[in-house]
Amino acid sequence: MDIQKFQEKLAEICELGEKSGKILKPQQIKECFGEMDLDKSQLIKILQYLKLKGITIEGAEVALHTSGEEQETEPEEQEQKVPLTPEEEEYLKEYLEGLEEQKAGEGQTELYLKYLPAAAKMAAEMNCEEIFLADLIQEANISLLMAVGEETEDEKDDNWFMGRIRAGIRHAIEEQTQRKFEDDYLVAKVEKLEAAVRELTEDEDDENSKFSVEELAIILDMDEEEIRDVLRLTGDDK
Repeated sequence: MDIQKFQEKLAEICELGEKSGKILKPQQIKECFGEMDLDKSQLIKILQYLKLKGITIEGAEVALHTSGEEQETEPEEQEQKVPLTPEEEEYLKEYLEGLEEQKAGEGQTELYLKYLPAAAKMAAEMNCEEIFLADLIQEANISLLMAVGEETEDEKDDNWFMGRIRAGIRHAIEEQTQRKFEDDYLVAKVEKLEAAVRELTEDEDDENSKFSVEELAIILDMDEEEIRDVLRLTGDDK
């Protein structure tokens, strides 16, 4: 199955979660992705992605092995917060100091400048492994810029601006998380196919007994062109 199939399944399970009040059962996820033969780490990443979308998995809290109802949800919230590295801490410090110096700069509105530090700090609070802090701050700034220029009947107070910034950051994290899923899926697929091809070919000393691409396609239930791509990557396309 190709990456398009994976995307379709991911969209399908998200839609199912929305229709079921943002609550899914583990069995529904297994049924949706069952035929794709994903490993445990890939399934965990799918659960993390659903969590970012606000979709809860029934029974997921049990796996946390915590005592007391109040403690059960605390680790779940902490999972999304990735501490800044020393380099990121230094970058954030220098960035905020730079904002102080450009307050009198031209070409930016006073409103935009007012919320830039808050946008950077929110990006740091929502720091994740999928996006560099600098890129996350940039996404926050873009969301802020769009919010400043947005025409709305709502009152543009602090809560409104911070809500827009948070939504933009969350959207960027979701997009990057899905992209990483796709990349990891493709890598795993190539590795799995490479192992299967090697197992079927490298132990055969007799050239006449080796499998052709057409035969491998039938045995592995894969597309011939995809197998040729993997053979080229492994150097076995001679």
